[in-house]
Amino acid sequence: LEEYMIGSVLAQMPADFDEEALKAQAVLAHTYICRRQLSEAQSPTPALKGALISDDSTLYQSFFTLKAAKEYYGNDYEKAYQKVKSAVNAVKDDILTYEGEPIIVAFHAASNGHTQSAKNAWGEDIPYLLSVDSSADKDLDTTECTQTLTAKEFQDKLLDRFPDINFTPLANADSWLKTKTDGIGYVTNLTVCGYDIQPNTFCDILDISSPCFEFTFANTKFTFTSHGFGHLVGMSQYGANAMAEKGSDYKVILTHYFTDTKLQKSTELAQLQ
Repeated sequence: LEEYMIGSVLAQMPADFDEEALKAQAVLAHTYICRRQLSEAQSPTPALKGALISDDSTLYQSFFTLKAAKEYYGNDYEKAYQKVKSAVNAVKDDILTYEGEPIIVAFHAASNGHTQSAKNAWGEDIPYLLSVDSSADKDLDTTECTQTLTAKEFQDKLLDRFPDINFTPLANADSWLKTKTDGIGYVTNLTVCGYDIQPNTFCDILDISSPCFEFTFANTKFTFTSHGFGHLVGMSQYGANAMAEKGSDYKVILTHYFTDTKLQKSTELAQLQ
């Protein structure tokens, strides 16, 4: 378990972050693997052949072996490893629960200043994954990204994934994309030539950094300006680090980003099963 938690944190959060932010990430790693253990015990995934996760980071959360961590951190590896190990050992018995169950773990690099609710992002109403303030994210210079695509590039990328989209002629490209946003800038509904696409899926296809974006169309090109990185649900890692630097401990960080959750010892969870 310690090896898994260390490898997860090394892969998921910059090791030079504040130790309280690293502790929060470590608790999420522990919570995630506990939830996977319960899930596989109840309904095994045939492809895993008895394992809890695989190294496919499109399906399971990312993890560094020691070799991968050494390659990634280079000369800074030993310092990074010891710092993360210290954070992991400080919280290795803690998991985050809601009504006695390990939570669905969600985190992202940085938001637009507010995290997004699971209901808006995924259409699933998860009571502890609500939109919360993460205003420190707005102070990061790198949270705004611009992506430009020609109308032909836009069309080709989407047809590769959704061949049933009935595109009108290129001359009408300015009318292809329609979006609706919530009160804090997140795209909640999106259609391309009348074809519904989930906003996070759309962003993945076009390499747009987050579903918080605006767009313009001019000179046969779409220009997307996005804010934040990832699906923006759950804990903002940069927001967590900012809270830690201002004195919040990992418990405060976690209960801020995950509404009405509770920290429990993993031994308590085992007794409940």
